[in-house]
Amino acid sequence: MYSDYHVHSSFSFDSEETLDNIIKKAVSLNMKQIAITDHQDFNWPVKGESPYIDFNRYFDTLNHYADKYKNKIQILKGVELGITMDNVQLCRKLLHNVNFDFVIGSCHVVDNMDPYYYSFWESHTDREAFELYFSTLLDALHSFNSVDTLGHLDYIVRYSPNKDANYCVFDYMDVIDEILKFIITHYIKLEINTAGLAKGLDFPNPHTDIIKRYTELGGKYVTIGSDAHKACDIGFGFNKIEDIANRYNLKIYEK
Repeated sequence: MYSDYHVHSSFSFDSEETLDNIIKKAVSLNMKQIAITDHQDFNWPVKGESPYIDFNRYFDTLNHYADKYKNKIQILKGVELGITMDNVQLCRKLLHNVNFDFVIGSCHVVDNMDPYYYSFWESHTDREAFELYFSTLLDALHSFNSVDTLGHLDYIVRYSPNKDANYCVFDYMDVIDEILKFIITHYIKLEINTAGLAKGLDFPNPHTDIIKRYTELGGKYVTIGSDAHKACDIGFGFNKIEDIANRYNLKIYEK
């Protein structure tokens, strides 16, 4: 099975999974690598949540497990970096000071809220929310692009109370095109994230129409991530993603 390049452990504020369980699951799936990509979101707006990593302890722990499992799997020291217009300098400083093997750039905050929470949707229609999300992501990328892959491009769709009922990719294709052109020009890979499948959607994030458009614009490389917060979800739906990658002649990146 292809390696999982988007996995969260108990170092993320929203996971309680142990690294030992994660690595054992990846080994059982015959993965060559597993990228631990815990959350670092500066200026997080949700009270009571702290998506900040103690990087000294993080690296010490990952080094321990890398040595423990060195004959079975390669462990990549990664991070999922939440990017917004107001945290660009903090992101740059982090990457200057910390040497990661793999960096996911993601957008989790729209209008100073995380659309994971229902309260966001009380003041936004689907159309407003999706438009705002894509424009927010594009603005953030224009300010900060030092990432290896762009995570779950249409993340926001997972959390709409209407699920995907009001989501048509082509309604937002102008701004999506700009995002795709930007990452292609800046050699940022496109992540195909299977968490949407796990949450009941019939497509990954991004939608297959976006993946198709990525290839039409010249995109060639994708990474695959389960976005697993529990070991049991590692590698979920990867067989479907392999089929999609083959359909569009995309190369699945592994270090």
